[in-house]
Amino acid sequence: MLALHAATAYNLQHCNLHQDGQQPVHILPKILRNKLESRRLEKEKQQDLRKSGNIDISPLRTVCLALGPYRNLTTLSASILFLHPHCQVLNHGGARIFNDPDLDFLLHPDPAITDNFLRYAIQISTKGKRGKTGGSIVHSHAFDEKHKLGRLYRQHFGDQLIKEEIHSLFWKESLRTSLHMRKHDIDPGLLFAREPRLRFLLPIRNPLDCTTSNLRTGHARLFGLGASPDLHQVLDAILDEILWVIKMQDRYPERLFHFTENDFGPNQARKLAAFLKLDTNPAWVSVVEEAFDIDKHYQHPQQLNDYYRRAVDSRFAAWPDLQQQLQNFAK
Repeated sequence: MLALHAATAYNLQHCNLHQDGQQPVHILPKILRNKLESRRLEKEKQQDLRKSGNIDISPLRTVCLALGPYRNLTTLSASILFLHPHCQVLNHGGARIFNDPDLDFLLHPDPAITDNFLRYAIQISTKGKRGKTGGSIVHSHAFDEKHKLGRLYRQHFGDQLIKEEIHSLFWKESLRTSLHMRKHDIDPGLLFAREPRLRFLLPIRNPLDCTTSNLRTGHARLFGLGASPDLHQVLDAILDEILWVIKMQDRYPERLFHFTENDFGPNQARKLAAFLKLDTNPAWVSVVEEAFDIDKHYQHPQQLNDYYRRAVDSRFAAWPDLQQQLQNFAK
């Protein structure tokens, strides 16, 4: 019956064509379509919550959340982790989790709520679609035909979307997680004390490329900089996101991990595996080097490079190694 209703709603919204064969006409107002979709998603969520109750999470050793801006190697990092035989990945889905008192263990730090989240996250990581609705990472752009990740994954796991034994769950919902933590003034020390499995990961893409990508994709609006932020404003916001995580890492070095795109390789992969309490699988370490493929095609004006150098120096002087790594991105 549910499938019939879903199909009927879809037909009403998408399949009414002009007689001359032109594009579909939406006969329902947008606000009503959104309500129907929200209702459908809520029904699906309740079904998934019921199904997730039977998932065994006893083998789980860590749960790791991405932090930092979008367009920042998070999808690539998540995809590489999904190539590990004992790591499960949830892509997005924050709208279904944040502010739900039964799932949002960041806002309600309690082991039982964390366990609810873990079971639910594993359940929805086996399905889903592209975009903020989220689900399996295989629906992300990183697994498009033009990239090698899909081929590499199929070579090792075929069509399997859930690992037989999961030792770590990685949730890729980076900036929304950072914003959620700051909005609610969430104390990371309290989180870590209540949940020993919790970790955070910050990949660092070239911030200049990250800036351009955020502007081109529209993700820059999430920084709250107004309707038309300029390159300098977005770059500052990205560097501030990195700085916020690095300061937290100083306080809790065992619970946060970062790397830059230029220093990721087999050695960093081994460190990341140890951080997540995953076995250093030699086949995984080997394939990581092939999978970590970054499309570098942006050119930045010299004025922006100069501005970037000054912005990095003003923020990261207390971390000279990271400061130099970030400066190496400037031309």
